Amino acid sequence: MRALKLVAIAVVALALSGAAATAADAPSKSKSKPKEVSVADFYFGPEKLTLKKGQAVNWVWAETNTYPHDVHLKSGPKGLKGKATYSTKTTAVTDAEFEKTFTTPGTYKFICTIHPTQMHMTIVVKK
Repeated sequence: MRALKLVAIAVVALALSGAAATAADAPSKSKSKPKEVSVADFYFGPEKLTLKKGQAVNWVWAETNTYPHDVHLKSGPKGLKGKATYSTKTTAVTDAEFEKTFTTPGTYKFICTIHPTQMHMTIVVKK
């Protein structure tokens, strides 16, 4: 009888340790998914976003595009480092994505350098 109790205790202990490991391995729910912006023919959708510091934006080129587009940082907050990393290095028509995490609070203005008067957007990053 005593051996049976020890086996039962061991089984419960193993089950609890497995649950704890699973909870520790699970991704944190505090990290939010990137906000998605469509890069479509002649517009960014949405044209304005407000983010919290540390949030990301993922620009996705629309499958229906017939013209090439890019994402270019026209202006950013004072003291922003790595300005070039906020712009795409290539131009694409479709099948492209560009993701950036915003860690410096302030206002960011983006354009498509091919269609700058039509394609522009603003991102405001709060503390």
